Amino acid sequence: MAFRAGNAFRDVQVLTKEIGPRFAGTEGEKRGAEYLAEAFRRGGLEPVLEPFPILSRRIIHQKLEVDGLGQFPCIGNLGSPAGLNTGVGELTFGETGQECDIGKDLADKVLLIFGELGLQQYRAQMSRKPAAMVVVESQLHLHPRRHYVRPEVVQRYGSVPMVRVDFETGRRLMEARGRRAKVTVEAQSEEAQAYNVRADIEGSERADEIIVVCGHYDSVHEGPGTLDNAAGAAMVVEVARHVKESGTARSMRFYAFSGEEQGLYGSIHTVRELRKADKEAKKDKEFVNRGGQTEWDMHRLCVNLDLQGSLLANSAAWYTGPADLGASIRLMAAETGPYHVVHDDVYSSDNAPYSDGGVPALSFARTGPLLYYGHTDEDRFEHCEEEGLQIAGDFISRWLDRYVTRALMFPFDREISPEHRAKLDKYFKDRLLARLDEGLED
Repeated sequence: MAFRAGNAFRDVQVLTKEIGPRFAGTEGEKRGAEYLAEAFRRGGLEPVLEPFPILSRRIIHQKLEVDGLGQFPCIGNLGSPAGLNTGVGELTFGETGQECDIGKDLADKVLLIFGELGLQQYRAQMSRKPAAMVVVESQLHLHPRRHYVRPEVVQRYGSVPMVRVDFETGRRLMEARGRRAKVTVEAQSEEAQAYNVRADIEGSERADEIIVVCGHYDSVHEGPGTLDNAAGAAMVVEVARHVKESGTARSMRFYAFSGEEQGLYGSIHTVRELRKADKEAKKDKEFVNRGGQTEWDMHRLCVNLDLQGSLLANSAAWYTGPADLGASIRLMAAETGPYHVVHDDVYSSDNAPYSDGGVPALSFARTGPLLYYGHTDEDRFEHCEEEGLQIAGDFISRWLDRYVTRALMFPFDREISPEHRAKLDKYFKDRLLARLDEGLED
């Protein structure tokens, strides 16, 4: 009945080596969903595929040229406008891209920035109307990371042709400031269907208490997505098998989410649908007077597994909810090992929509230098190690056995502190430009 890392390791191999990139809305993502459904079945569960709509985007062609110096290697940013677009202008450096760094007018300029396209910076950049943008990778010796600009942000603030380059290319471009640069990106966008994979185990004693265990299986555009996060999704399947064999007093819901890399679309869709049904049911006064519980009311905790599979790494956990969540990790780590660094903060993954709706959440990760490969072409299967999966899987399974599946009383209150609420509000406003209460008006 123990966690068997070998099973998860084989699933990671299939997802990353045989199926490959699993960007939400693509054929690779659908193959990944079908494979994980079959993996759940092998563990004795009955999974379902839950479709949701998503804007599928891809880069067909990208090019960065500088007069007198020729062409520079780059990757296109999926926030670039749909179709074939070219921006031409003087190459100018804007530091980190903050408003105070970029000047008042970027017309006829190709803006070179160092760092990320955060919402505050992006809004300022688009208001100055650059001809194009070039983002320099902030980490040495990395392939450019495939970061995105969300469609909602593009719709509100606009877009220009955008590419990303590695750090050394960025240094060469710094020497080319003042020269005429040309950025060409051909991007394609179309409505598509993505899939969450869900499998349930009904509790033997407290079926009305639902605990979600989840991890996303989608990858970045054209990336293998091994540690981030085929490994986490494979661990979810193996944890489900462990719970199925050992039994559980409470209902367990296992999710392999998709659309996480584009902005938590799969988990946001799931939580939003649950909350819509909750609000609709509670419009009936008799339902409320009878003390009825909706399915959303029954959700007590979300446990998210992300960035898994590293061996030479540290164990870490993040929680939003009662302080006892963090204390439980510290206590068990001190008793059984391995030591965990516990963060009292919002973790940026599929746990966040649950907490935004009022459900406490806990996220586990293995943190180390290999995570620098995340969102790049180098997040390969060779970086995943079975022993790393075993270390994390053993601890998570023990924690679930003690505090969730076998506990006589559920030990964690369904509450989000004012401090965590403020952090969640800032996260969704500044990071995702999305709110979960959209469309939930009374």
